[in-house]
Amino acid sequence: MQRCRLLWALALFTVVNSSPFQLTEQYVEEFHAGITSLKKLSHEYEYHQNDFPQEYNATDEEEFDFIIVGGGTSGAVIANRLSQVPEWSVLLLESGAPETKITQVPALHQDLQTTPYNWRFTTAPQNKSCLGMENHKCTIPEGKALGGSSAINDMIYTRGNHKDYDVWADLGVEGWCWKDVFPYFQKIEDAHIHDPDRKHHSLGGPLHLENFQHSSGLAEHVLHAGHELGIHTVDYNGKEQLGVAIPQVIGKAGKRNSVAQAYLVPAHKRKNLVVRPFSHAVKVLVSPHTKEAYAVKYIHDGKVFVVKSHKEIVLAAGPINTPQLLLLSGIGPKEDLEHLEIPQVADLQVGHGLKDHLAFIGLNFVYNETPEHLEKDYDALVDYLKNGKGPLTSLGVEALAFLKTEASKDKTDYPDVELLVTTDIYNKGHEHVRHLHVAKEVYDAVWAPLEGKKGFTIAVVLLHPKSTGALTLHGKDPLHRPIINPNYLSDEDDHDVDTILAGVRQALKLAHTESLQKLGIHLNEHKVPGCVHLEAEEEYWRCAVRYLSVSLGHVSGTAKMGAHTDKSAVVDDKLKVYGVHKLRVADSSVIPVSISGHLMAATVLVGEKAAEIIREEWK
Repeated sequence: MQRCRLLWALALFTVVNSSPFQLTEQYVEEFHAGITSLKKLSHEYEYHQNDFPQEYNATDEEEFDFIIVGGGTSGAVIANRLSQVPEWSVLLLESGAPETKITQVPALHQDLQTTPYNWRFTTAPQNKSCLGMENHKCTIPEGKALGGSSAINDMIYTRGNHKDYDVWADLGVEGWCWKDVFPYFQKIEDAHIHDPDRKHHSLGGPLHLENFQHSSGLAEHVLHAGHELGIHTVDYNGKEQLGVAIPQVIGKAGKRNSVAQAYLVPAHKRKNLVVRPFSHAVKVLVSPHTKEAYAVKYIHDGKVFVVKSHKEIVLAAGPINTPQLLLLSGIGPKEDLEHLEIPQVADLQVGHGLKDHLAFIGLNFVYNETPEHLEKDYDALVDYLKNGKGPLTSLGVEALAFLKTEASKDKTDYPDVELLVTTDIYNKGHEHVRHLHVAKEVYDAVWAPLEGKKGFTIAVVLLHPKSTGALTLHGKDPLHRPIINPNYLSDEDDHDVDTILAGVRQALKLAHTESLQKLGIHLNEHKVPGCVHLEAEEEYWRCAVRYLSVSLGHVSGTAKMGAHTDKSAVVDDKLKVYGVHKLRVADSSVIPVSISGHLMAATVLVGEKAAEIIREEWK
């Protein structure tokens, strides 16, 4: 019955978007039932696609000029750009599925987190963070689909700060300073945001940008609250980043516009491009004599295939799967490989240097009003199905701010935290917190009392963590998940916690402004069980940060780009793996220093720049 409802919802969605259709309450109720079923189908989900037929005529020992492993946020870009050269044959392997109409509905963002569209990685148990999670393990979201994380993330498009890329250049990475990468950002976007500065935004690129088409009204109050504190409203993808803003997102006409929609759909009819979803790469084959990567071994439907490349193999499987694949292929630290008796091809610091953005989610505010529930809101469903408008076109991120706190030691206008203001009405109360594997006793104490109440959260995001983690293999079985030990909040001088605390203070100042107080809000008074004994406010928040900080899935640095003199580098500034020929890495794994924002735009940048480098070298 659940499957039938979901398929009916998809069929109805398609019909409504393609032909005149008389909507009735019965049809909308069926659509609602289909959406609700989505959460219950995580282990038996049936994928439907319009643009990439599920026909697999793969044979062993196939050959292509280029093999791209990973059809996500960077891999989809590379596949498009390389297949623009008609004489080149390109194969794109993707472990996950194509998108469906369901993934395009912004308001279903949280529901998608519990489906097979999300790898749902978990960390090793942490002793200084994730203390409020089950077994002290944080979840790390990562998209498992064509389009990668852009198919399931919060859609927010942030390039980062100009200084981020200049720092890369200072590390000896040539060609990646802000002056060098800015033209690529211009090339990427088709910006239809409110009041764009055309010196910093462009039209005509593949990736359509807009602002969420619906707001609960909270956003305007947040902007005014910022003004009360002297925080200006900015275009954070423009000249200046410090300030408060309305999110710029990968959307088009109220629907999610993933990187797959932007780059793969326009290219899918090219005869020289083969796209194979549900195909999981397990090893890169490298000649022991020439050190050339010449083939990829992958699994589809339980069968093992080997496909050869004439020119290059490009790994774009994401910051967790890419280093795992390198390690399984004998490319990694000598001691890690010897322990598992994996023959070594190159001794490189693969998996080390892991960075991630943590978000503290313990600042929950409540109104004295009855919430609306979008799943049961007939008018909202009608508006979305018929007009592509209304609350379903948003996923609840009302506003954000990039701030430099008192904890920063930087002398420039360089942000160290981001505040994300999210409306819980879009997440069906506080149900979404359960997706994070919050421990039951913590949920019952902190969030259960808020169920049925209207509220919002100000999440405090640590942009430049000092703490560094590592990823290692669990074993030689390629289908076993790697061991992810991010070491969140473990730096010796507690600078990471101090920075988040400074962000908490800024968020509380924002909440105490007249603009927000006149809404009749108050901070959730229910405390974290492990911290309730701490009476001093500062000490309580310091404890709560270690309990209620979660990963945003912004992992980077696991196959770091760096100069040849950098012993921690895995790839050079052309993205070539050191010591291995005809093999590159081109995803967020290579990012050497975390950027001041969400990683999606920077990952698309890596894809665009990688494709151009490859085209220049081979043409």
